[in-house]
Amino acid sequence: MRKKKGERWLDLSINVMLIIVAMISIYPIWYVLIASVSDPTAIAAGQVTIIPKGFNLQAYKKLFQNSMIWTGYKNSIIYTTAATLVDLFVQATCAFALSRKTLPGRKFLSTLFIITMYFSGGMIPRFIIISKLGMLNSPLALIIPGCVSVYNIILLRNFFEYNIPDSLIEAAQIDGASWTKCFIKVVLPLSTAIIATVALFSITSHWNAYLGAQMYLYDSELYTLQQVIKIITSEASSVVSENATLDEMRQMILERNLMKYAVVVVGSIPLIIAYPFVQKHFVGGVMVGAVKG
Repeated sequence: MRKKKGERWLDLSINVMLIIVAMISIYPIWYVLIASVSDPTAIAAGQVTIIPKGFNLQAYKKLFQNSMIWTGYKNSIIYTTAATLVDLFVQATCAFALSRKTLPGRKFLSTLFIITMYFSGGMIPRFIIISKLGMLNSPLALIIPGCVSVYNIILLRNFFEYNIPDSLIEAAQIDGASWTKCFIKVVLPLSTAIIATVALFSITSHWNAYLGAQMYLYDSELYTLQQVIKIITSEASSVVSENATLDEMRQMILERNLMKYAVVVVGSIPLIIAYPFVQKHFVGGVMVGAVKG
């Protein structure tokens, strides 16, 4: 249908507004990227705006010469992968159970879950529990305690309850399928969008986690990438020679700031790579899983 003039202007206004919002959102990321490969003097002079000035990879060379960065990458990839798989297993099975109207005490259990979204024991009780369970200085401290996200469970529960027809599950049960087989063979194949969305939430949360790792991990061989980045930036900030001249101190400060840009890029690359693979499921998964609370 041919749109009226007013509708065309409305569409144009919306498109222009979305382009502006997109540029505002993307530019900080672009600036960090180009600043990380620019001359630190040009950055300080405000000459870096759209394209790099004085292209150099000095910050990345110094960053990757530190063997700890590779240890942090390896550990973060292992922890994030393991934690995401555990999260999906626990949250999806729990959500499926809560989505069944035949579950005894279903409303009571749902209420208990929701209460935990408003009240928590706090940091110290959490630390004591992890200590008593023997998980201090262990990757399990980053994988097990955070495997239950009530928000994700609600998204999954709503999707299972309102978008998976009961007739499919009933048909599978008539054919002799157990609840477990119904979940694996019927529910999961129809839940790709919401599973991908929850997986993205989990990956982002675990990859960026810093406080938990700082509290529970003491061995440098177990450090996550975020811990390693904090150590590297702290060292860069503290290395100032007493005998350095003013020009040398100024150069050190400029290089330190350049290192911070490179650190942001290095820490963000895995998420930037992972996001496009689940982007097509993201919006649909959130919207479908959020309706009919």
